[in-house]
Amino acid sequence: MNGRVLELVAVPLRAVRRATLWWAAGLASLVALTMSVWPAFKGSSGISQAMDQLPAGVVQAFGLQDFGTPAGFLRGNLYDFFVPLLLAIAAVTLASGQLASEESEGRLELYFAQPVDRRLVLLGRAAAVLVALTVITVVLLIAQLVSDAAQDLRIDTAYVASTIILSALLGALHGSLAVAIAGLRARPSLVLSVGLGVAFAGLIVFSLFPLSGAIAPWRHISPWDWAFGGNPLERATELWRYAALALPSVILTAIGVVSLTRRDIAAA
Repeated sequence: MNGRVLELVAVPLRAVRRATLWWAAGLASLVALTMSVWPAFKGSSGISQAMDQLPAGVVQAFGLQDFGTPAGFLRGNLYDFFVPLLLAIAAVTLASGQLASEESEGRLELYFAQPVDRRLVLLGRAAAVLVALTVITVVLLIAQLVSDAAQDLRIDTAYVASTIILSALLGALHGSLAVAIAGLRARPSLVLSVGLGVAFAGLIVFSLFPLSGAIAPWRHISPWDWAFGGNPLERATELWRYAALALPSVILTAIGVVSLTRRDIAAA
């Protein structure tokens, strides 16, 4: 039985290995290319002063504070928008491909016809997506640390690692939302629209709501604020932020599992 359970993870993991490599290579390349321009910004007080001339709301919304510093450079160029959003997109698309797309095209019927609990099938595919996201995150972290050393960007390694882990947990949260939706309905378009829509909506709430005093407090409903509201590139991250991202991921995955067991499976 253990070998069969492991196969339920290994098969989807093999199916996503090429996508995983492409995502890892793409994010590593993004980091390397972005870091290659750091020497032009390093120690440039003029750039920071120029950014300070922009409206305070714009500076905050686009993560341009202290742009000439290591933390400000990484925040503004990579970790305020691009990397977390790309990880969320990766998690949602991988989850949709291994669950909703497979079921809507009838390929999951082969698994459900076997003497194995369908809950294990979904959990195996969710685990494969999590492993793929972990591989992408590890490659990203290595690329960032190597680039930091190569370009002489001096920043606390623990802060960089914490920021990347939070980005991955944010991605996993949206991926688990995709799992929940796929458990409810085997419609890839629905899974992608909800998963990606929530990711973009959370980013907008986190970035733009602080520009208005009336709605600024509502930014705290965004998972992006749970992840990055503590400015992890400049200070140690509170433990509750990790839990605030991880626990809903577990709950959403459980919702997907329970939902799958209570409905008919889509046939080809």
